[in-house]
Amino acid sequence: MRSLPILLPAAVIRARACPLASIRQIRTWRLRFVEHDAPDVARPAGWSDVVDAHAAPRPGPDGPTDLTGDGFRAVWDAPRRVEGPVRLRGDLVVDPLDGHPTTGRIHRVRLLTETVREDAAGERVVALTARDLSAVPKVVDDGSPGEHERGTTALDVRTRDRGVLLDLELGVT
Repeated sequence: MRSLPILLPAAVIRARACPLASIRQIRTWRLRFVEHDAPDVARPAGWSDVVDAHAAPRPGPDGPTDLTGDGFRAVWDAPRRVEGPVRLRGDLVVDPLDGHPTTGRIHRVRLLTETVREDAAGERVVALTARDLSAVPKVVDDGSPGEHERGTTALDVRTRDRGVLLDLELGVT
């Protein structure tokens, strides 16, 4: 089975810009590739940040690049014109407006929660935890304090839901 981890950002869930989905359902997601130089936090098991694909720039000097991989397509805002095979570090992210469609069967759904705090030396520490779910939640916690919580939380620890990690089985219709 060819599996593809994709990130459904919390902002997309909050905007209700994605279909409701649960394990074993076949869904089509519009994907964008978001590149990064180095991982900012340890990733949950099965979430790789290395993508092998074929890059094909769109016509025009500043147009995005189309990425085609083993069972997926995505849009990439390449920093320069790139054509041919590429190995990139980053994430495949759901982009309901501009991404390319990729279809797969959902075989795992995990809520990603990010905790940011300062250690004893004053350095920023980011921890990412994953919790299995049976479906994409209707709401996520963006980390904003509620009306009754204002002023009662420690300034040095913040928690928010980063999004949902979907593991898709590719090659199904």
